[in-house]
Amino acid sequence: MTESSARSPSGGRCVQAAQHAATTLGNTVGYLSAVFMIVMAASIILGIVMRTTHIDNSWTYDVDLFALSWLAFVGASFTALREAHVTSGIALENMYPRSARIMHILRFIIIAGFLVVFTISGYTQFSDSLLAHETTLDVMSWPVWIPHLALPVGTLLWLIFEVHLFVRRLTTPRS
Repeated sequence: MTESSARSPSGGRCVQAAQHAATTLGNTVGYLSAVFMIVMAASIILGIVMRTTHIDNSWTYDVDLFALSWLAFVGASFTALREAHVTSGIALENMYPRSARIMHILRFIIIAGFLVVFTISGYTQFSDSLLAHETTLDVMSWPVWIPHLALPVGTLLWLIFEVHLFVRRLTTPRS
């Protein structure tokens, strides 16, 4: 190991590999969010056209909701990775720059705790829906576990990205 890599501000090789993996996962999630947005927009447009031409389109409403569920939760994790969420921590960190590190730790504990509880709750809803074989009431009878799976997947991704950002904040030297 060279002296420069030993003093690397971003941590050791394991930390750098984890940071790279989180960034790659984040880019994938960003593309996935874009796909959900396109599916939702196309489904809404198709639903409008079908409604205008008096064709049964009850299934497009479910596709809209499914895509919206996935977009909301997966997109939220992507927004967290890009640090585009507005939080009260931003104002507090700027008001009290000496306590910024403590604010980062408190923020991480609060958000990570919330996301763990939310992930467990979402997984419970998903498994209940899967075991009950719930389906939508339209002609297509879509399985309801599909949108329910968006909650635990999205919050778990968000938790991964929060850990990524927390490690990056702790390993980056303060200026």
